[in-house]
Amino acid sequence: MQEEPNICYRKRLIVQKGAEFISLKTEDAVLFYTQNRLVFVIDRNEKKYIINKKMNELETELNPDSFFRANRQCIIQVDFIKSFRTYERVKLIIEISLTQMPFPIIISQENAAAFRRWICTV
Repeated sequence: MQEEPNICYRKRLIVQKGAEFISLKTEDAVLFYTQNRLVFVIDRNEKKYIINKKMNELETELNPDSFFRANRQCIIQVDFIKSFRTYERVKLIIEISLTQMPFPIIISQENAAAFRRWICTV
């Protein structure tokens, strides 16, 4: 996927840890996920933050060369994907570089082909 010249993707996001607001580089974001109507981000140091954005907003603001919407629940970054394998014959399960994963990352049969194309072009 080629980055379009007139689209400016976010390089930083404002995230929250308790009462503190932090500027997080998007390149340090491993995983964005939603749980109980909140959106969280886990960084490369495995710190978890709240981000005040919806998943659909993040999907349009993050560079598609680096980030992939794996499912309704999460967006993953290519630099932290360790491996993927077939799951239930038609889906994919993704392993990322986190020691504590809050849930398995499953890519549906409908999105598996798009993921394979994406991972080969980035």
